[in-house]
Amino acid sequence: MSAGNDVYLSPRLKPVAVRALAEFAAKCGSLDRRFTPGPSAQEGVAGHQEVALRRPAHYQKEISLTTQYEGLLIRGRADGYDSETHCLEEIKTFYGEFEKLPDNHRQLHWAQAKLYGWMFCTQHQCPEINLALVYFNLGDQQEYRVEAHYTHQELVDYSTTLAEIYWQWQQQINVRQQQLSLWIDQLPFPHGSFRSAQRQMAESVYKAAATGRVLLAEAPTGTGKTLASLFPAIKAFNKTPVDKIFYLTAKTTGKQLALENLQLIATDSEATPLRVLELTAQEKICLEPEKRCTGDSCPFARNFYDKLFLARQAAYATPLLTKQSLTQLAHTHEICPYYLGMEMSRWVDIVVADFNYYFDTSALLQGLTKEFDWHPYLLVDECHNLVDRARQMYSATLSRSDLLAAKRLAPKTLQKSLERINRLWRETIKPLAFVDDQLTLLDRSPEKLDLALTGFTNDYIEFLQQHPDHPVQHTSVQEFFFNAVNYLEKLELIDDDYCIDMQQPKPKQEVLTLRNLIPARLLASRLAYAHSACFFSATLRPAYFYQQLLGLPDDTVFLQVPSPFEAHQLQVRIAQHISTRYRDRSAAIGPICETIAQQLHETKGNYLAFFSSYEFLQQVEQELQQQLSHVDVTLITQSRRMSEQDREAFIDRFSREQNLLGLAVLGGAFSEGVDLPGDALKGVFIATLGLPQINPVTEHLRERMQQVFQQGYNFAYLYPGIQKVVQAAGRVIRTQDDTGYLWLLDDRFAQQDVRQLLPAWWDISCINVR
Repeated sequence: MSAGNDVYLSPRLKPVAVRALAEFAAKCGSLDRRFTPGPSAQEGVAGHQEVALRRPAHYQKEISLTTQYEGLLIRGRADGYDSETHCLEEIKTFYGEFEKLPDNHRQLHWAQAKLYGWMFCTQHQCPEINLALVYFNLGDQQEYRVEAHYTHQELVDYSTTLAEIYWQWQQQINVRQQQLSLWIDQLPFPHGSFRSAQRQMAESVYKAAATGRVLLAEAPTGTGKTLASLFPAIKAFNKTPVDKIFYLTAKTTGKQLALENLQLIATDSEATPLRVLELTAQEKICLEPEKRCTGDSCPFARNFYDKLFLARQAAYATPLLTKQSLTQLAHTHEICPYYLGMEMSRWVDIVVADFNYYFDTSALLQGLTKEFDWHPYLLVDECHNLVDRARQMYSATLSRSDLLAAKRLAPKTLQKSLERINRLWRETIKPLAFVDDQLTLLDRSPEKLDLALTGFTNDYIEFLQQHPDHPVQHTSVQEFFFNAVNYLEKLELIDDDYCIDMQQPKPKQEVLTLRNLIPARLLASRLAYAHSACFFSATLRPAYFYQQLLGLPDDTVFLQVPSPFEAHQLQVRIAQHISTRYRDRSAAIGPICETIAQQLHETKGNYLAFFSSYEFLQQVEQELQQQLSHVDVTLITQSRRMSEQDREAFIDRFSREQNLLGLAVLGGAFSEGVDLPGDALKGVFIATLGLPQINPVTEHLRERMQQVFQQGYNFAYLYPGIQKVVQAAGRVIRTQDDTGYLWLLDDRFAQQDVRQLLPAWWDISCINVR
């Protein structure tokens, strides 16, 4: 039926784009995740314009079409219409051979064309129409045209079948959302009542949603901050524009804690209308890691879109779509769990995921937010980790060893461009004076090398367009191609908040890095698409440091939640007679070991000791082995390349055994995100201020921080270091029943500028042994 102005005014109509409708209801066939270079958005636009230029003067471009089906408002733009031939055209640009376009792609294109034909005939009351798929090859600029004639009734029959499939699905969503609204109104707090500090945080989280602002909340361990963020955010669904919650965190333990709290909120998990999805990295959820992600290789990719209808229905009926439940559904329906999770991210209320799913340059959740005009509430857990993670996301590296490996395996037609890169690489490093594996700063990105990288990426794309099934896709050549593309993309972002450096661990193994120093601008541009956000962590001192580096707006609200712990629970001692400065480390080993041994003698239990580096840790370990050889203490040590299984085994020992002394590196796997309540951990020793290593890049960072914030040393060294110290110290007291000890083994902890960064609830005493 025709769509008038009343269609736009109805609040009950659900808008859906023609392309989205076609992809939902008509897509079929297998997954094929081979890299098949297609036109960029810019190339696609240029191709459409070229086709339009070839048409006669009466040809109409971009015909806006709208129609209503039940409660759906279907809309889109047909590419062109020729009134003389009464032909509606759908234009598709491509590279390669027309004959090799996959059949399921063509079927999807016809679905779009028929939907447009139905809408055009309905809107203009046409009894019939000609439809044409126009395939335009961007390589040789040739058109390939496929035409068909349809009556209006034929198009009605076909299109309303697709629309009905989508409408049935939308009705499920509508019913569930109504149920969700009622459920939220009646939702009680899981523990009956809030703790005082927890209530303070929960109220602030809700107010941020109501006002569309950003909250930066320091909520110490024991506050119950996960529940204090999730519960009010869910309550905000009914009273604010918030329509999605993205719970973003840096580690698997953070995701697990969020899922446990969501399970607690939805106590009757079978009946709850709330829908939650855990997104997991592809390599961690893939069921056939040795197989390629194509229908002819992997059974879970084969006929993926044909199986998706039933799998999606089953997934939508599952309140908590965790990694485990997605895997179970994948086995039941023989469908890829990773891409099923990607599909379900559109349809759930809450997504629990890693930072990169929203803040990365090509992030899934941010892309969906823009496409569907969502108003998400970002809950950013352990946000102190986002500063370094964002720097990594917005940086890029190129390795010469990867280049040489690609050069050895590349087809002859690609070797010339790879050799050019290698030659220009040699020219770039010729004037550089490398010292061991120290970083060397470059004034600018080497322009000739950048051009050579661009040339290679273009050559590689052209090669695959001509040889789409070539085995080069499964070699280090393609890996180097992706690295080169990432490097060139990051080069587009470069400004004064970046530096460029090179490192040479060994000859012919140089690493070139575009390194982001201040991620604020890039984070802020992504944060702008959210309705509101709460960034929270146990330690956020000073708040100004995090507000500036995370790109939070000027009107950000800062909340400092009081600790639920009492000073008597943790005995904090600063060893003023010890200096762990690099020049003093040899002399510090004896006093450190004596302090540790004395504490273990006075109060038995499990302890962790943190050091600045593996080298320092190993030096102390040798001395401790002698001092503790006749004592009932088991010494266990973090190694450089521990697997996830090894790390879990290391921590599990603390829950099963007594009188352990674990040695670890500060800032590593064991200094945060580890929960050892009660007798599992009695105390922590920290023999470092945690300051980053002095090198040309950190010094450049200090200079940049001084230029921007007038606090070079603090922003580059002191604040990041003390953050790691406080996080590691937070392993000791996990509940209100815990008691323990914290030894800060460096005289600098007694300095006023350092002490003011330590938690206010600590009762610190200074020990000076001469």
